[in-house]
Amino acid sequence: MRLKTFQAKTMSEAMRLIRETLGEDAIIVSSRDEQGGVRVTAAVEQVNPEAEKPQESLKKEKAPPAPGAPEDPDLIAERVTDTLLRHRVPASVSDKILTAIMVQPPSDTRMALARALSKTFGFRELAFGSKAAPTPLMLVGPPGAGKTLMTAKLAAKYVMDGQKPLIITTDTARAGGVEQLKAFADILQLPLGVASSAQDLRHLLADRDPAIKVIIDTGGLNPFDAQEMKDLARIMATQKMETALVLPAGMDSEESAEIAMTFEILGVTRLIPTRLDFARRLGGLLSAAERAALSFSGASHTSQVANGILPLTAEQMADLLLSGSKSTAKPSSSSRNGSA
Repeated sequence: MRLKTFQAKTMSEAMRLIRETLGEDAIIVSSRDEQGGVRVTAAVEQVNPEAEKPQESLKKEKAPPAPGAPEDPDLIAERVTDTLLRHRVPASVSDKILTAIMVQPPSDTRMALARALSKTFGFRELAFGSKAAPTPLMLVGPPGAGKTLMTAKLAAKYVMDGQKPLIITTDTARAGGVEQLKAFADILQLPLGVASSAQDLRHLLADRDPAIKVIIDTGGLNPFDAQEMKDLARIMATQKMETALVLPAGMDSEESAEIAMTFEILGVTRLIPTRLDFARRLGGLLSAAERAALSFSGASHTSQVANGILPLTAEQMADLLLSGSKSTAKPSSSSRNGSA
């Protein structure tokens, strides 16, 4: 991948320079207005880039940097650009990440990308407010996103930490929805509350021990159905709570962003990615988080319930992007039965 930045007075002039320099196959990576013109970054695949370079410069480029020595800033930008293109990250999001890389001191590619991600996105732990008065956590999202399994994973995590959370489900319309979560709750020896309405949920929350953590699973909703979103808004209004959008990785970037923005309107502030063990392109997740201003809060990278939550930091996200989105922890073959 060859990467080059062009500055021109107009976009038409920049496009002419790009075609003359990189050819007709070049694609626009990012663009932004600057004083006196525009700044456009373009990239093109090189069929045989080694053939175009002198042997001495080729050897110098391939030689790894000395331990502790910073990498070449242009090489870092090229590697990150190649990574973002491979993950189908939209140009508007790529531009913010690359800009954050260019304004910071040179380092290695992984740390440069991690720092840029931390400046572009929010990363927060899944929290329940204070220990004395934990805030209920509600998981929302489209059908098949993995909300019920993530509910079970969160419950298992707290059981392993010596706590006994309360699980509540509002997924009463889907056939088998309550039964699926009840099976998990029985294994963990936890109580399960079933709320068929906002009023039911309000009563369950009012009757609970205020010191107990609460995880609320909801039914899959069509984010583009106004009535279904109104029903969710009524449920969310029963009490102050943290709400996280559960969204599968590997989806189209624009589709993911539109879904996220619809839930953000209702007050959702967190994003929990799922299916990281199967997806190979994470552009949809980055697009959703950036467009809807959602903070990454953990992720699902395996269908195993125990130890099935991946703490998602900027460094972890950089590793996922640079490695082709393969998570470092792989599920066993016997556990591949259900959405992660």
